[in-house]
Amino acid sequence: MSAETVTLQLPASLYADLAELASEAHQDPVAIITEWVEEVRQRRLWQQGWEDLRAQVQEEGGVLPDSTAEEIVALTRRSREEIFEAEYAHLYR
Repeated sequence: MSAETVTLQLPASLYADLAELASEAHQDPVAIITEWVEEVRQRRLWQQGWEDLRAQVQEEGGVLPDSTAEEIVALTRRSREEIFEAEYAHLYR
């Protein structure tokens, strides 16, 4: 079963650049375009994951963008102490 195809019109100069890149990579232009599409998908997934992580940090009272270095260090120390007390303190008592 073959994949359905479409015709894509590009400016000649853009196609020449694409053909040159494909030639340098020893690939055909379709393979280069396929790689680019996959890279864009991966970048968007990574960016969405990053935005989700930032939102989670904000929801959980994490570091605010305008925090000073001292505030970040203090918050980190408090978090480490809480984790120690919850997970490990009983091992030392």
